[in-house]
Amino acid sequence: MTKDSLSLSFTDEIFWLRFKVESPKQEESLNWYLVLNNPGMEDLAIFQREELGQSTWREVGRDQRISYMHPAFLIETHSNSKHEFLIKASSRRSIVLNFQVWSPLEFSSRIQTENLLLGVFFGAIGVMLIYNGFLAFVVKDSSYFFYVLYLLFYALWQLAVSGIGAQYLIRVSPTGWNDYLVGFAFLSVSFSLLFTRSFLHMERETGWRDWAFLILSVFAILGFFVSLIPSAYGFMMKAVSWYPFLAAGLVVYSGFLRLRRGYRPARYFLLAWSVLIVSVLVTAMRNLSWIPDSFFAHWSAQFGSVIEMTLLSFALADRIKILEKDSLQARLENYDSQLKLTEIEQELKIARELQEAILPDQLPQVPNLKLSVRSEFASSVGGDFYDFHYLGSDRLGIFLSDVSGHGIPAAIIASMVKLAFSIEARNHDDPAEVLRNINRSLSGKYGKHYITAAYLLVDGVTGKVTYSNAGHPPLVAIAGSSGIVKEIYLPGWIMGMDPSLKNSVTEFHLEPGDRLVIYTDGITEARNIKGEIFGFQRFYKLLGENIGLSGEIMAEALFKTVREFTGNRKHFEDDLTLIVLDFQPASEISPVTEVISTLSKN
Repeated sequence: MTKDSLSLSFTDEIFWLRFKVESPKQEESLNWYLVLNNPGMEDLAIFQREELGQSTWREVGRDQRISYMHPAFLIETHSNSKHEFLIKASSRRSIVLNFQVWSPLEFSSRIQTENLLLGVFFGAIGVMLIYNGFLAFVVKDSSYFFYVLYLLFYALWQLAVSGIGAQYLIRVSPTGWNDYLVGFAFLSVSFSLLFTRSFLHMERETGWRDWAFLILSVFAILGFFVSLIPSAYGFMMKAVSWYPFLAAGLVVYSGFLRLRRGYRPARYFLLAWSVLIVSVLVTAMRNLSWIPDSFFAHWSAQFGSVIEMTLLSFALADRIKILEKDSLQARLENYDSQLKLTEIEQELKIARELQEAILPDQLPQVPNLKLSVRSEFASSVGGDFYDFHYLGSDRLGIFLSDVSGHGIPAAIIASMVKLAFSIEARNHDDPAEVLRNINRSLSGKYGKHYITAAYLLVDGVTGKVTYSNAGHPPLVAIAGSSGIVKEIYLPGWIMGMDPSLKNSVTEFHLEPGDRLVIYTDGITEARNIKGEIFGFQRFYKLLGENIGLSGEIMAEALFKTVREFTGNRKHFEDDLTLIVLDFQPASEISPVTEVISTLSKN
């Protein structure tokens, strides 16, 4: 057996080759096969001249008795004679003239070996297609979907480039399969890029890397459609020869990048593509006659493809294991979050019940004084607390506090404040002394919490108010005759900062029809979606404009306005409490037997 090879790359020209054969002296004529290892050669003809010097050439036809993917010509030479041959070759594909000479027996054995190996190769692709197609349907993972499409068009490209498609599937001339060979190659590259992008989670990468996959994939799909235009076929044939190397560079780079960042399946992935790239390079070097046409070199692309498909299947399986592990971890974290959420909800429920339990069920009735209370709790349960203490002689003590923080701790502190207030209010008439003693009795029990509080004594006969403050927002007095709003500010330390509370007392009088408002900062510090607070100015303006309304209606209007300001949220960020005290002489009070709090426990 002898071999000669010539690579002429891409060209539209027609090539003529001439060679001579000298037959040895023997009893019988010699039959031998001349085989071109290039099934895509579209125009190939061999002409023979029996005797040198003659002008008559005879075309040698292909042997139709055998089914073979490569062009095979059975040539007969006579004993002790010289023959001259001409070969005419042209093709739209790369012109690689790799001729081999075989005896009939050797050629028959070669056909059997090649059919066996190609059967194993395409059988492996078929198994991979069915297996991964089933997994794509079951797992519903985009990586499997793109991998199946990559395998499909890679298989079609192999059928076209190897000649198996024309030999066994659709028996047409090489031109018929060559028309779609470029398109199959472009689609194979496109879906391999999309598979890589999905497999390596390149969408998590910032910058150009993810976009590079999408752009190259789109151009490859465009290449498929452009290759169907006859006038553009030659250019696209050249383009598809270098395009896979550009894509391979991006694939390998991205694989190393993801491997460096700890993505374990990238190991199999990189190994798979490295094997395929090396095998393709070996095939290319064989076609260029840079290395001998050995058994390994001849079947390098097929061997590399089978190994690549196997390793990619391992990579996909490893990826699914990681996804299952991540999914299990996510479910465990979600379960843990649900448990914590349940615990928090239970804690909030207990805190809310505790908060509601320490508030008075009914408002006290004192001659000349009319009370209205509205309180709305935040979703997280704060520490607003109010209480009343009747001292006799038509005098009423009004206490309002705000414990910092939320949940059960704040509710517990509020309940401790209630107990301390109940004791101290019975023992002392001075509001400042009551606040100091509450602070002293709870010293060391605040933890990280602090308390603001206001306590005032109101005389229902004279309208005298004695008031002390511990860091609480100022009182608001509204004149009933004019609607003028007056802020009554009194400095005082916040409870929980120091066992010795520094605060003072002030006295003032209410005129008939005047209104006194005590509140917590949840009203003035309520925020809208822009981060703006409701503020004192809006608050005071509302109080002055609604002096003619009853305390209950005014409180309802105020809360509605604050809710609209915050964007109609279901819950406020902090507790809101408003106590309205109207000073009305007996002649101005409508007969009532009982006044119930307008407490809202939403």
